[in-house]
Amino acid sequence: MPANAVRTLHRSFGKSLGRRTPAWLIEKYRHWTTDVYVVSFPKSGRTWFRTIVGTALQLQYGADKVDPTSVHHMWELDRRIPRFVFTHDVNAHLTEARRIVWAGERYRNKSTMLLVRDPRDTIVSLYFEMTKRVRAYDGTISDFIRQDKGGIASLVVFMNEWAHNLGQLKRSLLLTYEDLHERPVETVGNALAFAGVDGVEDAVIRRAVELCSFQAMQRMERSGSVAHVRLQPGDPNDPQSFKVRSGKVGGFREHLSPKDCEFLARFLDAHLDRSFSAYHQALHAGE
Repeated sequence: MPANAVRTLHRSFGKSLGRRTPAWLIEKYRHWTTDVYVVSFPKSGRTWFRTIVGTALQLQYGADKVDPTSVHHMWELDRRIPRFVFTHDVNAHLTEARRIVWAGERYRNKSTMLLVRDPRDTIVSLYFEMTKRVRAYDGTISDFIRQDKGGIASLVVFMNEWAHNLGQLKRSLLLTYEDLHERPVETVGNALAFAGVDGVEDAVIRRAVELCSFQAMQRMERSGSVAHVRLQPGDPNDPQSFKVRSGKVGGFREHLSPKDCEFLARFLDAHLDRSFSAYHQALHAGE
């Protein structure tokens, strides 16, 4: 069904889905109306990416009735905007490594972006998320990275499963957190074009990137201007509990001992799929 027809149907039927509607029907409807999936392991830069995309769409189309992190609702406001759905897929951060398998049949005929980040930065950021923000872990960072359920093993299996299966999808795009840092305008522009959003000039994207700097997003989080929990700290007085914590590339070294850094380097060298060549190159260069 053409995208515009889907949007018309949503206005007449989709919004009538209520609490009594079976969960399976809501999920099927949600999938049917989705234009683009954005898949990531937690703490891979999803909140930053979605806020830049949402801000760019607001600047381009004036979709400012929702906050920029709510880009997944903007399709309801303007038929030129695709429906984005952001997902952590199988929630590998809560799953034992041996139980993580690719369950991507639902993505096969959809446009899908996979957002990844250096696993060392990801796992350290996840540690602070779990200890400071959601308070679901109270052990040391050394124990955290080594645990089988949500540690580096779970992260690597998740990345490898997607690396092995990404080619099965009808349309896919690999995004990296590091490219968002180094080439933000180009990276976001490519993502928007992939999603079918045409005609967004670089100047618009550049302005969106400026408005979504880490300093700006921390101010948003501190002020509570975004009401959703996705941009709220665990403790306003503890910078390590913020959703937007530091955003550094290579910042893992500030929090890991040399022994832990060596453990991660050896583990990734042995187990991370070679298609993530940039991360292997960083390992071998000692970065």
